[in-house]
Amino acid sequence: MDKVIIGDNLGKALSQELNLPFISVVDRVFADGELQPRLEKEGKFAQAILIIQKKQKEDINAYLIKYLLLLRKIKDLSEQTIAIMPYFPYARQDDVFQEGEPLSSLYIAELIEKNADIFITCNMHEHRKKIGDLFKIPVYNVFVFKDLAERFKDYSSVDSVVIGPDEEAKLFVDDFCEDFLATKIVIRKNRDFKTGKVSFIYPENMAERLKGKDVIIVDDIISTGNTILETALAIKEFEPRTISFAIVHSIFGDVVMDQLAVVNPKRIVFTNTLENSHYTVDIVKPIARNLLEKKII
Repeated sequence: MDKVIIGDNLGKALSQELNLPFISVVDRVFADGELQPRLEKEGKFAQAILIIQKKQKEDINAYLIKYLLLLRKIKDLSEQTIAIMPYFPYARQDDVFQEGEPLSSLYIAELIEKNADIFITCNMHEHRKKIGDLFKIPVYNVFVFKDLAERFKDYSSVDSVVIGPDEEAKLFVDDFCEDFLATKIVIRKNRDFKTGKVSFIYPENMAERLKGKDVIIVDDIISTGNTILETALAIKEFEPRTISFAIVHSIFGDVVMDQLAVVNPKRIVFTNTLENSHYTVDIVKPIARNLLEKKII
């Protein structure tokens, strides 16, 4: 085979999108928890693309070990290996906050680049470090907020307000609004590290700008949903007409839906970078688009 895609359900979908051969991965877990993933068949390839999605009930560390084992195996079979991790684990540990801590995002990047020629992920959390600061190989961070915004094209831009829950989210708001010309607001958030209590600093005339509007809260990652729920509850005090959410990575999958239901959201838009049954944006198309535009395949 000249080129091949290796992986799970996302890999199969990507192979169909790009009209390339597909090899599936068979999972095996021993009683002691050790992993033994296996390629359904072997071969010699000019180019191999590995793409695997973290499953809902799969431990993030088990997912990472499985991915690294497969990547090392594929290196022996392919002249060029492209590693695609829709969600990049440990990206938020991008600095040493206390003495003795590992710089986890960098260390994971070093493990990946030993066995990959190109690395691709979706909306990696780039706060203190950019993706290019971590890797020495060519890397691509596929942004999908414009794809999320497509799911709101039936909203009136005049009556919509797109909100970033903290200053880190300004980039996400800008990306989301590139073709969706709504009002943009970024909230400043303070958290008391002793009590855990969150307080918000709003722009001027917040009540006037939100009352009767359709609010869309955008962020890159949602885990338990507690932080973004605090934001939504605070915004609800300004009497918006509706509240919706647009999130790239849903860490705990379907569990977060129950959390967000508290504010009776009009719409919740997720991607399937991690497995969940409520996604509305399939990241296969933006990944395929990136591979073609960058002439990687």
